[in-house]
Amino acid sequence: MQIKFEGQEHQIDANTLINVLIHYQNVINEVNAVYGGGSKQIVTKVNAIKKGSFIIDISIKESLKNLFSHDNVGYIASLVTIVGGVFSAYKTLKGKPSKDGDLVINDNREYNKTIINVYNSKVVREAISKSIETANEDVNVEGLTIDCEQEQKVSFDKEEFAEYIYNDFDEEDVLPTERHEDVEAILTIISLNFESGSQWGFIYNGFKIKMIVKDDALMRKIDEGARFGKGDAIKVKMRIKKVYNPTYKTYENKSYKIVEFIEHIAAPQQMKMYDSGID
Repeated sequence: MQIKFEGQEHQIDANTLINVLIHYQNVINEVNAVYGGGSKQIVTKVNAIKKGSFIIDISIKESLKNLFSHDNVGYIASLVTIVGGVFSAYKTLKGKPSKDGDLVINDNREYNKTIINVYNSKVVREAISKSIETANEDVNVEGLTIDCEQEQKVSFDKEEFAEYIYNDFDEEDVLPTERHEDVEAILTIISLNFESGSQWGFIYNGFKIKMIVKDDALMRKIDEGARFGKGDAIKVKMRIKKVYNPTYKTYENKSYKIVEFIEHIAAPQQMKMYDSGID
């Protein structure tokens, strides 16, 4: 990986270098904590400075034994990919938190989920913001590029530094009273009524839930002639409405709506018992 300070001079203020490296290390530490769950010890090494605007090579290494084992090499590669994704997320959202999965970095769901979780950390977004702020204060720096290889290169130009310095963290503490979450779910039907606007009962993740079937993807499927029975299951994309409960300081699921119908799964048929003729 590389950090590149764009500019005409081949030097920058020492405080700029130190502060940016500290903030960069904070991002790497958070990625390691979330992705590795604390099972890996990571060390960051600064390699020899190359000629250019002002380029710093960064090496991330697993500090335990078997440094070059297949698992460790794969882990470091994934770590670098996620770090690049976090910086890409920051540039896309300009430091604002990602809500309801509105950010897609790549097609790998595991990486995407990890990137969003890391990016949403205030520690990470503040570290990136302060890196840009530090670079902005150095007259010799005309741009800042984070190059994580693997097609993950994120650049910030001098003229746009100001719009990427995020300072609204205090306002984030005021939680919205309502939010929505879209999930892919398998719902087992326990009660049903084909009238539009009727209430159906389902089992979802082991819990009973009720849902009004009206003007949603399931009702449209029924209008097309699909028929369902108790014990059948449906694979759907479902939107969960969550309302904040100040007493318990958490969000509660309040209502559900099917936004996309994916698959009908018929109830398994019980095997018939036959008389074997043996007394």
